Amino acid sequence: MVSPWITTAVILFGIIVAIVGVVAYLRMYKSSAWSAATTRSQEWDNSGVESTDNDEK
Repeated sequence: MVSPWITTAVILFGIIVAIVGVVAYLRMYKSSAWSAATTRSQEWDNSGVESTDNDEK
C-alpha cells in the first residue's frame, strides 16, 4: 500500500497542473478572440472605403 502523503501529493500535483492548463488555455483563447475581433472591426470600418468590382465607374 502506498503512503497517504504520496497519494495526496500526486492528487495535488494533478490539480495544480489542471489549473495551470486551464489558465494557459483561457489566456490563449482570450488573445485569439481579441485579435479576431479587432481584425473584424477594422474590416468593418474600411468596408465603405474600398471599391469593389460591382462599383460603377
